Amino acid sequence: MEELNHGGPDGARLRLARWTQAMTATRPCMLCGDSRTRPALSHGHYSYVRCSGCGLLAVRPFPEPQELLAVYDDPVEPAVDPSLDPSGEAAVHRVRFSEEIDRIEALRPRGTVLDIGCAWGFFLALCRERGWEAKGVDLSRVQAEYARRRFGLDVFTGTLRAARFPDGCFDVVTLWHVFEHFHDRLAELMEVRRILKRDGTVVIAVPTPNSAADYVFQSLPLHLYYYDEGTLGQVLGRAGFRVVRIRRGGGTGVMSLVRKIGLDDPRKLIGSHLAFLWKAKKIVQRARCIASVHKEITVYAVPART
Repeated sequence: MEELNHGGPDGARLRLARWTQAMTATRPCMLCGDSRTRPALSHGHYSYVRCSGCGLLAVRPFPEPQELLAVYDDPVEPAVDPSLDPSGEAAVHRVRFSEEIDRIEALRPRGTVLDIGCAWGFFLALCRERGWEAKGVDLSRVQAEYARRRFGLDVFTGTLRAARFPDGCFDVVTLWHVFEHFHDRLAELMEVRRILKRDGTVVIAVPTPNSAADYVFQSLPLHLYYYDEGTLGQVLGRAGFRVVRIRRGGGTGVMSLVRKIGLDDPRKLIGSHLAFLWKAKKIVQRARCIASVHKEITVYAVPART
């Protein structure tokens, strides 16, 4: 990764060579097998290309799994005091996840829920408040420990497969902005299908290609893919799921813009005016959906009958 820090003419030539290599790579699309791509977005050492066959947006070159794991679970990252809010957005999480749980409960009764990539545990804590039996998995040792200490949640530190849950033990499995991080998407979905009850529901929220330009990273892109309704539906179908509902929404891009121009983090201001800003956000979301430039989709799917 030292090449990322090269400056001057040599560094510029290296970045150009990397860009050219990424653009001309013939790596087949993992979804449709087409090798044709067109440039979509460049960010330093990395770029995103769009498959000419299905439209899937993928990063080039691919980060190594070991590099990604080091980001998700930094062994020297200190523990976080459970009395603090490390996300800075506890109030936002409560409003957002309350609405998400409302949508899930409109489809099925309360039961057992597993949140993959549960992070600090805000979603699961709210699920438990509302009568769900809640469990989580997360790669981050620090975040999983925080969820256990602050909320008393049952959170496994590690991968989904390493957790070794029994067959058919969950009514609902959720992935909130996690699926775009997976290297082996099909294997993860097959494991989800195994641990989901026959009448269970998987809920996957992902950023769409419209949001790719909002994504800010320093040296390593954690979003390996950007899905739309069609490409995410195809992956789910291959894993034996049937889509029953799609919700379009997502952010406004304001937070990303603030970070890009170097202004102070506005999360405290947002928390102080949450009621007004949440309503404003919904208006912007509706406008984006009408114009088909929505930045997030949430897909609800069930095991297909065989």
